[in-house]
Amino acid sequence: MFTKRSSDNPFLVKHLLRRAGFGTTPQELVYYQSLGYDRCLKTLLDPEKTDNSEFDNLIANENFDFTRIDDLKRWWIYRMTFSKRPLEEKMTLFWHGHFATSNQKVTNPYAMYMQNSTMRQLGLGNFHALLLAMTKDPAMILWLDNQQNKKGEPNENYAREVMELFSLGIGNYTEKDIKESARAFTGWQTHPDGFFFNAKAHDYDSKTFLGQTGTFNGDDIIAIIVEQDAVGKFLAKKLCKYFAADEPTQAILADVASAYKPRGDNIKQMLHVLFSHDDFKKNAYHAKIKSPAEFVIGSLKILQVSQLDNDCATLMSRMGQNLFEPPNVKGWDGGLAWIATDTMMERFNFTSRLTQQKFDALEGYMKPSVLIQNQGLSTPDETVNYFLNLLVDNDVAPSTEPDLLTYFTTDSSGKPINPFQNDKLLDSKLRGLVHLIMTLPTYQFA
Repeated sequence: MFTKRSSDNPFLVKHLLRRAGFGTTPQELVYYQSLGYDRCLKTLLDPEKTDNSEFDNLIANENFDFTRIDDLKRWWIYRMTFSKRPLEEKMTLFWHGHFATSNQKVTNPYAMYMQNSTMRQLGLGNFHALLLAMTKDPAMILWLDNQQNKKGEPNENYAREVMELFSLGIGNYTEKDIKESARAFTGWQTHPDGFFFNAKAHDYDSKTFLGQTGTFNGDDIIAIIVEQDAVGKFLAKKLCKYFAADEPTQAILADVASAYKPRGDNIKQMLHVLFSHDDFKKNAYHAKIKSPAEFVIGSLKILQVSQLDNDCATLMSRMGQNLFEPPNVKGWDGGLAWIATDTMMERFNFTSRLTQQKFDALEGYMKPSVLIQNQGLSTPDETVNYFLNLLVDNDVAPSTEPDLLTYFTTDSSGKPINPFQNDKLLDSKLRGLVHLIMTLPTYQFA
């Protein structure tokens, strides 16, 4: 069994890929491990340098209809599963929870698609550019009621949330700052073709915001916000809780916060510090419960499932994460909130379904016999060890491997068998073995 705090973690690249992505297929893992940790991290942080054209062509051929929410959800799951740029998708998911916007209120799937695309485009760049884009985003304007924000009748919803939830955090602004900035955002509306500045609804009078005075508009407010010291600390806490640990140490929080500068690709720099940090490498290993997206996408990737069922989004929703419909403006709580009796049962049902599907006439579903043939496995011991390493980095209790070996080499009455002597029996035992490992506590952790 691997000791979590070891400094020579042989699964360190896998650990990075689970956090900075959704795990990998065995083939992808060979490539990333050949790079080594530092080069692997650099590749993830520079997604634009990875050719994704083959994937782009594949997804274009799917003909998704972005005016339908079900198609939009399937499109994003397809992206998360097959894109060659995993951190790009993982950051899009992070920002979706950060700038939590729900189609239940927006009722415009295409606007949600455009918001998602903006997060993907800007999600690893400069926070100022991203925050301003989200402030002008049509889905966000509808979600937080800025469509109704006009001179003489300011709506404070967005002005409050842009500071409380998106940039500064409670305690770093006053109620007056909320009121004054709401006036600056008056007239920031949306038309069917995107952002629209309604000059007639804008308050051009002087405002005082975070100690500065002027005839500010929304651009000015965002520019003032991103210069505040509190922004780096606020973003560091959000990033570290999402990517490292539910209770990050003061050391990693301080180091990641120090990487924030108002200008430049500050998001990428903060992530570079986070993923390079000793706390992430040594203390965060198998220390975060997988979100439903991580659980579902990671399972599909590691078992090399290439045929996505249309109800993947529904299955994910039953586990507690409904894409494009976060529960509230704070997004998903994460952590222990992912685990409850009903959601755990959905996880187990999903792994059972995934391991038991036997569509031999179709390509794209799990075929355990092919997996072991590709690995050259021929004995029960090496087979059990291979799948423990593949699925949970062999990070299990000492009794687990012997127990699994007993299952694999005995029949229902306890009589010893050699599953390799019968193809049908081998297939059944392999599917059962994979399912048992995927229901272990360790498999619930990223």
